[in-house]
Amino acid sequence: MKAMTASSKCRAALATAAASAVLAAVPVIGAQPAHSQPYPPTPPTLTLTATTVVAGDDLGFTGTGFMPTEGVNAFLFSKPVKLGRFTADANGTVKGTVTIPKWTDPGKHYFRLKGVESKRSLGAKIIVRPHRPHLADTGEDRSLVMVGGAAALLALGAGTMMAVRRRKHN
Repeated sequence: MKAMTASSKCRAALATAAASAVLAAVPVIGAQPAHSQPYPPTPPTLTLTATTVVAGDDLGFTGTGFMPTEGVNAFLFSKPVKLGRFTADANGTVKGTVTIPKWTDPGKHYFRLKGVESKRSLGAKIIVRPHRPHLADTGEDRSLVMVGGAAALLALGAGTMMAVRRRKHN
């Protein structure tokens, strides 16, 4: 058996170190860069266009913290009423408008968004005022003209009666 010289031992050690470096580097080369996430993560939020609404009116909302493209249901609670289904954008934000039913009881209620997949739930208290039906718009309001005309006719009639009585007495 031939003895290894110092230079061949050095070459063997160098080859072993190079092979180890290549084997260790292969998984790192194929790895994707890490995307930093803010810490602590941004808490989910719910923003409403109003906290007091009239039954029958619209309510706008923006909710954050849902999964990207997740389905999100909107509810009104006291009596559970599903107001609609919306889809979160790629950032997990959902925006929309719902109509508060005209038959909703006046008082305090709870508006809630709930993610279908994540089960994330965001809610806020709202106050619903009673629905007041609007009077029909007929185009022109002639009530003042009619009242004024009736008053003028009444005054004319009273003046005529006074003139007739004066003639009779004279």
